[in-house]
Amino acid sequence: MTFRKAGRLALSGGRLQVEIDDLGRFAFDNMALVGEDGERHGYAMTSTSGRAVNLHMAGRFYTVVRAQFLRMVAGEITKTAVFEVA
Repeated sequence: MTFRKAGRLALSGGRLQVEIDDLGRFAFDNMALVGEDGERHGYAMTSTSGRAVNLHMAGRFYTVVRAQFLRMVAGEITKTAVFEVA
């Protein structure tokens, strides 16, 4: 399994958003990932190990370190890396 930096997770206007370099920007709506067009494009869920938040979009698999995700939600940091899993 390899990991390639594919984008970032950031707070934008008080909302948590994920931006994937070749797909665009998506907002979280509960566990769904919603595009700027208002359509659902994927979903997020905690990994089996509990150490990551996995994002499934466009037939691809991305991951964020859960500890970093929780720090963002708590407002301790403003952005973190998103990695594509291959």
